[in-house]
Amino acid sequence: MTMLHRIMQVTAVAFIGCLSSIAQAASELSIAKDEGVFVDGKAFQLVLGKPKGDPSSLLKDLGAREMGPSALIFRLDDKLYIIDSPLILSRGDGTSASQKTASGVDQARTNRIRVEYVPPKNPDHKYLYDTLKEHQAFEKLQQIFSPFRLPVDLNLRTVGCDGVANAWYSREDSRPTVTVCYEFFHHMFENAPASTTDAKISRADSIVGQFFYLVAHEVGHGLFDILNVPVFGREEDAADSFSAYIMLQFGKERARRLITGAATSYSKYIANIKDKPNVTLPIAAFSSSHGAPEARFYNLLCAAYGADPVEFAFLVENEYLPKTRAPSCGREFYVLTKAFHFTLSPYIDQELAKKVLDTRWMAESSSVK
Repeated sequence: MTMLHRIMQVTAVAFIGCLSSIAQAASELSIAKDEGVFVDGKAFQLVLGKPKGDPSSLLKDLGAREMGPSALIFRLDDKLYIIDSPLILSRGDGTSASQKTASGVDQARTNRIRVEYVPPKNPDHKYLYDTLKEHQAFEKLQQIFSPFRLPVDLNLRTVGCDGVANAWYSREDSRPTVTVCYEFFHHMFENAPASTTDAKISRADSIVGQFFYLVAHEVGHGLFDILNVPVFGREEDAADSFSAYIMLQFGKERARRLITGAATSYSKYIANIKDKPNVTLPIAAFSSSHGAPEARFYNLLCAAYGADPVEFAFLVENEYLPKTRAPSCGREFYVLTKAFHFTLSPYIDQELAKKVLDTRWMAESSSVK
């Protein structure tokens, strides 16, 4: 931690300790509907006023985002600093600034993942509804992501989507929600290998790996939104990286099974490339916010090889991961780890996370290298 960071933390803690007095004066500095406050960082003045035109259009034009439950602005020498909640800062009493408001009410806490199985519209999908509930598929992910301290609940739900195989994250009636269509599960079950593949991937691992990869990807979107995590580049790529990183935390055997299982979702794309290496695509194919399936496949394998080049050496040896890409994977995983620890680790209850990682939630596998 740099000297500046130490000064900012000490100063922030001092200010947070005085939040009760700030709250008492809040009525004198309240912002009316459609009003704004301009903070002059040079003159150190606050100016209240109303914008010209429609405020809602300004939000889009200026790239504004919703603020967290609170924010702190303070002056240190001749500079202003802002801390947007939630931010993990020690209060000296074992709690964090994001966990308590001035009145002491909990704001961020663990175990904020909620699960809902919505009965499917299509009667042909009832077997999926029953299977997911019987195996407590979402409850397992609920446990895995329970160590994240969140200021609001994050909902995981399955719904019927009128024939569309899809999954997404959004705010449904202001509630952060990950939605997975029964059609996606149907597609996943239909396309999973009937038996263990030549790459030693079982049908069960293929299904579990794909399910985990998809839902963790959407949970990544949810955490970026809820925790105001800044993302460089495409958010879809960042969500893929988040999902891969989480899968790689479960120890060698489970990480291997999850990664290789998830990779089977791209197997048909890769097979097509090997059959027709000189592929021609329309220019519109490159316009999606998602990466090309082939690129996502190699990024997933690169993350695994970068995390553990011994355990995942077979990826290069069997030419699943090109030798031209492999040398950079260690550096890529280092960058991913650094980003995760800087942006998301402060919101994780480490003791609870350790218990989750030690839980044997996957069935035993007979697959071998």
